[in-house]
Amino acid sequence: MTLPVVDKFADTSTLAQAVPREQLHSSIPPLADYWQHVQAALQADPPILLLNDKELPEANAQLAQKLAVAHPEFLKFTRDDKTNAPLRNEIMTVRKALPADFNGNAGPCAQAECWRVEMYDHFHNASTIAFADVSKQQVLGVSRQNYAQPDLSPRLVELASAIAGAAPEVQAILQDRNRQPDKKDFKTALQDSMCERSHHLCVAPTYVFENDALWAIVDLTDGKLVGTRWTDLGASGPKTVVTERSLENETTFRNFCEKVSSLSQSGWDMDYVITGSDGLQLSNVKFNGKQVLKNAKVLDWHVSYSTREGFGYSDAIGCPLFSAAVVIAYNGPKIEPIVKDGQEVGFAVVQDFRQPPWPTPCNYRYVQRFEFYKDGRFRVAQADFGRGCGTDGTYRPVVRIDLDAGGAGSVDTIAEWNGADWTAWDKEQWRLQDDAKFTNEGYQYRVMGQDGAGFYIEPGRGQFGDGGRGDKAFTYFSAYKPEEGEQDTVTLGTCCNKDYQQGPEHFIEPAEPLQGKDTVLWYVPQMKNDGNPGSEYCWADTRVKDGVANVEVWPCWSGPMFVPVKEAS
Repeated sequence: MTLPVVDKFADTSTLAQAVPREQLHSSIPPLADYWQHVQAALQADPPILLLNDKELPEANAQLAQKLAVAHPEFLKFTRDDKTNAPLRNEIMTVRKALPADFNGNAGPCAQAECWRVEMYDHFHNASTIAFADVSKQQVLGVSRQNYAQPDLSPRLVELASAIAGAAPEVQAILQDRNRQPDKKDFKTALQDSMCERSHHLCVAPTYVFENDALWAIVDLTDGKLVGTRWTDLGASGPKTVVTERSLENETTFRNFCEKVSSLSQSGWDMDYVITGSDGLQLSNVKFNGKQVLKNAKVLDWHVSYSTREGFGYSDAIGCPLFSAAVVIAYNGPKIEPIVKDGQEVGFAVVQDFRQPPWPTPCNYRYVQRFEFYKDGRFRVAQADFGRGCGTDGTYRPVVRIDLDAGGAGSVDTIAEWNGADWTAWDKEQWRLQDDAKFTNEGYQYRVMGQDGAGFYIEPGRGQFGDGGRGDKAFTYFSAYKPEEGEQDTVTLGTCCNKDYQQGPEHFIEPAEPLQGKDTVLWYVPQMKNDGNPGSEYCWADTRVKDGVANVEVWPCWSGPMFVPVKEAS
């Protein structure tokens, strides 16, 4: 019997008292300094807050920023289209471009030193991304990601810590103005605030006190504390000391982020690379010479806490260096055999992402697992390994799967099992997993190409033998567009919605026809964690074994199986 989750801090979510901006600026010098820079940027031409020489010490990084902010397409949304009034924009990141930024087609950047420049638009809550060739001093391309927030610049991470530390609500608890948060740079939301609706850029500096954590939710768009909330971490072992060197896993970056690897095994061929913030990406996947999967990856892990207040984190997973990832790759991908009844039936490509202090409180670990079988089946799976910032969390990975049902980019036909027959979809839409509407084999969807080949989609219901308790997934089918998630994507959607609004809905609203289109599957499972002894799930703990500390994990696996149509029973 599973015990009910008791949240001892259920009533501790508190919105901060309103404080006039002038008073905040006078009491928080870094905020006053930042606001002066914002005002100066709004008067500049173009109206963009740039990263300075200290923040970008490398000359080519400065040049890439200069090239981007001089490009007309990059400036398109920096002013109001009706009044020409300047809008608030700021450069967040300037880094060297990585292979995953181009999805295998680097073009001119394959032979040149290219840089990626990310700008956040506070007005539209959107990001603009430019790629610049510094050797030729030209911008090669510009893209726009709506409803998306890049990871914070170091300037904003430190500003959020200063705002949190100076707030009376936090000071009353810390009684130490100089104490720094244990976690500084998680994006977050809190119900009834502008953050919750993802209209503002927010971050949650988090202070850890043995078994409890204090969250200080900071609105960086308004420059103020939104509110605070306590969570229960449960008992755990001692903290791990993290060095800068341990975070910067140069070998993993060099071997799996800076170059694309290839794999051929058991009739399968594929390319793989660790992205900047979309985890391990597989592409050009073929079985017996026929392409079946163009691209698959995890864009985000949405982590929401508490059944009553909607707040949490949006975790990016990716490269350990020069990326937007909060949870970084732990070594490179591993190839593992899949054995059933003593026979090897396939193999799995597995990538581990973790924050180095894991499994201490407020640190996360996620694992991707791509399974490939000798009979042509494959599964795109992922798991949370805990431990997180509370015992009342729901984990929702945002998975993008670009199938190639008929091979070579053919047109897809989508059908759903209605309980008695297959019903074709004529337009983009979404569904919540309904376990009562599966075929006898457990299939919910069918994707077929023009040649009649394709795949049945079998959502997780706890049948795969990995301890998963069912995906309860939101599934979306959208018409393929390269700007909708194909490139390495910054945070998509908000962390804490309980309904279908997890980010992919932006690509199906308003709904477009699917006839004659290549389609993309978006899959967002929902796993509720449990820290109760005997029923742990999405959880990890440090316990004594043989007189030493031993990490125990209870992962929550999710993900659908794809079964070839022609070979299915």
